[in-house]
This record gives sequence, C-alpha cells and structure tokens, in this order.
Amino acid sequence: METALLSMAQQFSGLPMESLIGGPLTAAAKANAAMAVTQTKFMLDTCFTVTPVGDTPAVAPVAGDPTATPPVAEVIGTPAIPAHNNYAPVMIVMTLTRGVITPGTPASAGDPTATPPVPATPATAAIIQNVKTEFNLPMLTVVPLNSLAVETVDINFEMEVKSSFAEEASQTSEKQVKTEGSFEAKAGWGPFSVTVRGSASYDSKDSSTHSTHYQKSNSAKYTVNVHAGQLPLPKGVNTIIEAFTQSIQPITLSA
Repeated sequence: METALLSMAQQFSGLPMESLIGGPLTAAAKANAAMAVTQTKFMLDTCFTVTPVGDTPAVAPVAGDPTATPPVAEVIGTPAIPAHNNYAPVMIVMTLTRGVITPGTPASAGDPTATPPVPATPATAAIIQNVKTEFNLPMLTVVPLNSLAVETVDINFEMEVKSSFAEEASQTSEKQVKTEGSFEAKAGWGPFSVTVRGSASYDSKDSSTHSTHYQKSNSAKYTVNVHAGQLPLPKGVNTIIEAFTQSIQPITLSA
C-alpha cells in the first residue's frame, strides 16, 4: 500500500480546469449562435417573400448631348450585380372603417326683406357615414419575434480532499537464559578436598505487534447555472418597422 500522502498541489494538479471552465462558456456561445440563426431564419421565412434575381450586366455610362440629332440622353452607369435573392416584406391589407357624423341644421325662416332676400331652409337631420381607410401593414410588425440569448453563466466548483495515515508498531522481546543442571565432583589430596556443584537452565520468549490505518476520501461538487433572457430587437429590424410606420401616413403634395 502506498503510504505517502499527496500534497494539496498534487491533489489538484490533475483537474481539467480548462474543460471545467471553458466547456460551459463554449456551450453558451454555441447556444447563442444556434438561437440567432433559428430566429433569423424564422423571420425571413415568415415575414418576407423571396424572389430570385439573375445576373445583371454592367451598364456603361453615356454622356448626354442635347444638341445632337437626335438628342442623346445621359445614361448613368451601373455596376454588374451577381445573382441574388430579393427579399420583399409580406404585406397585410388592413381596412379601417370609421363613422363620420355630419351634424344636422335647424330650420331657418329666411328674410325676404333682406338684400338679397334670404330664402327659408328646412331643418336637416344628422347624417352618419362610414369612411373606409385602407393601408398596407407589414407582417413583421405583428408577428412576435423571439430574441432569446444566454445572458449569464455561473460556474461553481467545490472539491474537498481528505487523507490520513496512521501506523502503529510495537515489538516486545523477552529473553531469559537459565541453565539448570547439576553435577558434583570431588577431589582430594591429602588433607585437602574439593567439591564442585553446578546447575544451568535456558528460557526464551519473543512477542511483536504491528497495526496500520490508512484513510482517504474525495468529494467534488460541480454546478453550472445558465440564465437566458429576451434581448432587445436589433436596430435593423426597428429601422424597417419605423420605415413602414412612416409610410402609412399620407403624403401632402404642394398645390
């Protein structure tokens, strides 16, 4: 068993921080791009009609000469235009009917003595007439356009590492040497005598204890909160709506 504990730096060195942080942000950017494409396609397919236009050749400019016979008109040159699609807004014909009241007039006795004489006039009743007003309204102004996008991305990452190691070792050794035995010997020379006695014994006892404890726990929490909201309409769409709003108003020509 590996008993060496890893340092705190080693515990976090293997984390894919680039993926943990960059992954949700990249996903949010891709989601915004996908929603923008979907919303633009919905607006063009629903609120506009498409008319394919072929190649338009270039027209060379021609200087006018009114003194020539016949006179030569001036021609303003135009560059070549490649094939493209012409988008025209889908228009809705709206009819607005309003009642116009013409008030009545009371009877007048007239004045035959006036110069010139004023004839008598009978009373007239009030008249209600319906006046219809027609105008073209682009569908772009009545269809709700969803402009959703990811506004905020919150990334929360928590990691807790716990490691502990304990080792206990104890060893007891006990030895006792004891020799037991007996012998006796006698020797004597003249008035001297020697007696030798002896004993011997041997005893040995060994004991040892070893215990190891190792504990390691890892816990991680990864949370990503994404909030999407309604964005304001692009300036180009507002410009189109404003242009059609102004076109509804009648134009007064000078006399």
